[in-house]
Amino acid sequence: MSPEWRLLQDDIHEARHHFAVEEAIARLLDEGKSPSTLRLRRVYPAVFVGVHQNTWAEVDVEYCRAHGIQIVRRMNGGGAVYHEMGSFCYSAFFPREFFPQSDTELYRLFANPIIRTCADYGIIAHFGGRNDVLVGERKIYGSAQFSCYRAFVQSGTFLVQMNFEAMERALKPPKVKFAGKTAQSIRERVTSLTQETRRAIDVSEVMDRFVTHFSEIFGIKLVPGTLSPEEEKLALDLFKVKYNTDAWNFGSPLQYQITVAERAEEGVVVVSADIEGEKIQKIAITGDFLLGFRKPLEELELSLTDKSVSEAQTLIQHSALPSGMRATLINLIHKIDREMKEVSSTRKQEDTHGQNC
Repeated sequence: MSPEWRLLQDDIHEARHHFAVEEAIARLLDEGKSPSTLRLRRVYPAVFVGVHQNTWAEVDVEYCRAHGIQIVRRMNGGGAVYHEMGSFCYSAFFPREFFPQSDTELYRLFANPIIRTCADYGIIAHFGGRNDVLVGERKIYGSAQFSCYRAFVQSGTFLVQMNFEAMERALKPPKVKFAGKTAQSIRERVTSLTQETRRAIDVSEVMDRFVTHFSEIFGIKLVPGTLSPEEEKLALDLFKVKYNTDAWNFGSPLQYQITVAERAEEGVVVVSADIEGEKIQKIAITGDFLLGFRKPLEELELSLTDKSVSEAQTLIQHSALPSGMRATLINLIHKIDREMKEVSSTRKQEDTHGQNC
């Protein structure tokens, strides 16, 4: 007998409300109060910022404000993405033990319904990178994950028809994101179903096809349902105290003496820091890397404060981060130290020159 999941299509189009609902379902699933769920949604123009990213560095905030594009920080990792009603997103909520595959394998597994949906329209798509579906070399789908204790959430976005001009204006990805790639801009990097088929396609129709393939591939019976009163209440509370606040969505536009970036296996890692004398005064680790939790990074940032570069590198090496990311961070700390010393040396030379004039 096929397992039953709830199918949610709740027509919530306001992005911040949408993410409050997502977290509410995950929390209550962990508590055994919500069922495994496939949720589909579309939103009015919005930018979703990855949980580890610096909004001010990754998004043209003024452009978004001027054009009514909402900005919201999501719970999972990855890069900032632009959404509108021409795309749709899904989130699959389930107890982690439901799928025996590793988190990395789940990215590939959940790409299959997207690949089959593309095939319905005569488009050959394939899984690429860590978490994307590509048509040729262009991205048509991206995904991310987060967990809430025993509850796991696999999310993805399928680009059906998009305003690529607005997407390119709203986002400010760092140059290192395109390093070593053929595509050197967002417009060159992404595509949509309508762009590939060269005809208008109804988004609701694509969503229906995706649901059919999802059910068939995973052997799950999807039963239409609604949010429970408890989910609605928790979502409203989360919206008020978290997702509709500037503190969560923007953070502080702190200025740092120096910022460096490098691509790791997990994604682009950005380190911003102030160094005074031999000590790190403040530091921020941001980027589009795919890590499920922000807390370990916040704890690491705190531990690096008032430490020397060598002490910082030792702390990073012994942290719980993936090995590739640890190596990248150690290298970035070294780059910051080197650049700060070069700046200090230049200033001393300038001061000496000024005294001799």
